[in-house]
Amino acid sequence: MNFDGAFEPYTSTYKYTKYIELNKSIFDEQEEIKNANTLTEDKDDDATVYFTPSGKNISVIYKDYNKRAFYSKHEVAYKYFVVKDSLDIFNWTILEDKKELLGYTCQLATMDYRGREYQAWFTLNLPIGGPWKFDGLPGMILELKSTDNFIVFKATRIKNAKIKLDKIQNPFKVKKTLTWEEFKELYKKKAIELLNFKPNENTLGIESSRGGIENYIHPNDMEYNEALRHFEKSKLSINRSRH
Repeated sequence: MNFDGAFEPYTSTYKYTKYIELNKSIFDEQEEIKNANTLTEDKDDDATVYFTPSGKNISVIYKDYNKRAFYSKHEVAYKYFVVKDSLDIFNWTILEDKKELLGYTCQLATMDYRGREYQAWFTLNLPIGGPWKFDGLPGMILELKSTDNFIVFKATRIKNAKIKLDKIQNPFKVKKTLTWEEFKELYKKKAIELLNFKPNENTLGIESSRGGIENYIHPNDMEYNEALRHFEKSKLSINRSRH
């Protein structure tokens, strides 16, 4: 992942686990898993899997294919909210291009998603799924990147395991979830409040990011852009007064 102003790209190892019989999956940073053995094996039929990732689930993506939903955590003004999203939001176009990855024949697909264009290589020989939020193709995504090279996912190895399971717990508290649109509205509201925050006449507010992998605030959002213009005007006025 490349961040603006960074000299080196941010890299990390993630673990994606697809529970085929349960039709669910969990994606998380490998470094944040204190105990890699997150599966509990039991000889009884009522075996239950409790997933308790560290880091307050900040990097976790939980997908429930039966409910056609996935859950993630997002920050608004230093507070985290659980967002419930749909697995039917991906508008892939499947192309004829093919290449081999990890011994699997993969096919190319492209899409526009929340501010960026993506290319993905998926294989029909593995169950449906993909890294982070990305999904919606008729097979497993083994490689994905944005065309601006902001983010790249690439599978490094695949491991199969047979473990008796009965169910798996959603790691998020889902009684109070936001839709993606509700999250964006809340984020924009707080971002405008931070721009306008001025403890005194000689201080400035705080400018928030418009988003990371996904755009939270559209570049043409009139309400936010107007607040940003006032912020830039105040900044210019304060800088002149200081000189």
